[in-house]
Amino acid sequence: MGMLDSLIYENIVTYTSEALLVASPVCNTGMQILDFSPIYMNQAYEIMTNKRVEIDSLFSKSMVHVSASVPWIQMGQEAFETGKHIEHSFFSQVLNSWFFVSLVKLPQDFLLVTLHDISKDKEHEQQLRRQNLRLAALSEELVLSRQNLRNKLDKIENLNIRLEHLAFHDPLTGLPNRSRFNEIIELSIQKSKKEHGILGLMLIDIDNLKDVNDSRGHSAGDELLCRVSKQLKNFVRETIQVFRFGGDEFLVLATELETKDSMVTISDAIMESVNSVNVSISAGISLFPDDTDSIEELLKFADMAMYDVKKKGKNNVFFFMHLMQDKLLKRLNLETKLNEAMLNGSFKLYYQPQVDITTNKLRGFEALLRWYDDEIGWISPEQFIPLAEESRLVIPLGDWVMDTACATLRNWKDTYNFEGIMSINVSPIQLKKPSFIYDLDETIKKYSLDPRKIEIEVTEGVLIENMEETVRLLQDVKNLGVGISLDDFGTGYSSLSYLQILPLTTLKIDKSFIANITSKNSVEAEITDSIISLVTKMGLDTIAEGVENAEQLGVLQQINCRNTQGFLMGKPMPVDICEKMLSGDESAILRIENGQDPIRYSI
Repeated sequence: MGMLDSLIYENIVTYTSEALLVASPVCNTGMQILDFSPIYMNQAYEIMTNKRVEIDSLFSKSMVHVSASVPWIQMGQEAFETGKHIEHSFFSQVLNSWFFVSLVKLPQDFLLVTLHDISKDKEHEQQLRRQNLRLAALSEELVLSRQNLRNKLDKIENLNIRLEHLAFHDPLTGLPNRSRFNEIIELSIQKSKKEHGILGLMLIDIDNLKDVNDSRGHSAGDELLCRVSKQLKNFVRETIQVFRFGGDEFLVLATELETKDSMVTISDAIMESVNSVNVSISAGISLFPDDTDSIEELLKFADMAMYDVKKKGKNNVFFFMHLMQDKLLKRLNLETKLNEAMLNGSFKLYYQPQVDITTNKLRGFEALLRWYDDEIGWISPEQFIPLAEESRLVIPLGDWVMDTACATLRNWKDTYNFEGIMSINVSPIQLKKPSFIYDLDETIKKYSLDPRKIEIEVTEGVLIENMEETVRLLQDVKNLGVGISLDDFGTGYSSLSYLQILPLTTLKIDKSFIANITSKNSVEAEITDSIISLVTKMGLDTIAEGVENAEQLGVLQQINCRNTQGFLMGKPMPVDICEKMLSGDESAILRIENGQDPIRYSI
């Protein structure tokens, strides 16, 4: 132990399975020991005694909650007087278990109490008595003596074993850890090379563990990790080993595979087993030597395959393909360009008209983020917004969008007497920024805007997590006077029941409904009609997205949809084209791709 620094020693004492308690004597003026007061106990002691012993209490008051029949004070006094280990075994009625306790005086006048649960040994003893009548003469003292001897030998002979276990095993699941994996994979690769065998590496990630920790606490997350490890342990054998790799990740190392299909069989069985206990996992697999003969690349490739599963819906397993490496490099390149674009101010806002088809007047504009790169060209928001959300760059980017759109609205009002609405998209991550409500209010005040002319658009992604928190945040937005529009309704998680809970002002019907709305006996038309009828009665405004032709517009007018947005009304336009349009220049209204004139509406 002299080789270990104090921090490691403290961690060993804290997390060792030995139940340890340290107490200080309580003396009278004549320095006669009257009682003892606990000053430290490790986690094992708290767990073993169900936290019935309290720090700074007295043995005479607290230790009786472990057992009232044990002479705790007298044993402590004897330990101090003799300097020897004072040992005793007893049955605790309170904890319904047999225990063996050892008390010894420590340097600097402290009392060390070591507690062992010997219930299993007691049970085993009884079984031996029933099964072996000829051994009935053996007394309980012999069993206790064996236990005492075992404990003393463990303290001397098994210390290195316990330290090694702590160093090479995960304390939560008991599985070998990353350090053990690094040792074993080296040997496994060498053996596979000699025998020309196939080796498979499966990297497993528990889906949404962070959400469990955030919503239900880390104890629930730990329970989930243990549940998965229990299922994985069922697959351990000479040719299959399982490791806790850290965080929410596990590794399965399969050796002596005959073909790639052998790894398919193993991975399918693992997925089925874990899913059977209601856990979703994403996993990636790399193979030696098919994919690489490098340990580092085996891990990297398995991680790439697992990441691809995450991107495509989770709860699946993919084998690595070199195409994934190319995609990752492109993604990393895009991430680099995203950071550069933030620094260089390469993002632009375009604005798409929204038209009230009941009055044929301009309702307002939706501010849409656009990015042009000199090397790649136009980059779709579907590509860069998820990256911005993962890196949390969406927060400063969203702040810029909010400020720029509000500044534009102020300028249009002053210059063109524009009284329409500016609709601004807000990411779920941006919405949950602690200062979002304050920043939104300050931006509105900064440009002296009527908050009723600002509308934030949220997607159904805000509904995935804490519904109660989402409703509170959106209600705070609504209390500012700002409108709230639910974008892409009907394509994701939401349902009509959410409309009664969320403090919305506008519902945007996804373009997937509008695309087939003119078909004969169109189901989309019936669904859209029902949605519009219901939400209109609830007092919500409606906007149909993706309106591209007059036939679609005609159907929407028949079913009393209030507003439309799409190429028929105008494409997303840079600010200078919008300003020409607001100034009355009709040539600024863009033509849609099929050559038809867009709808004429009044400003």
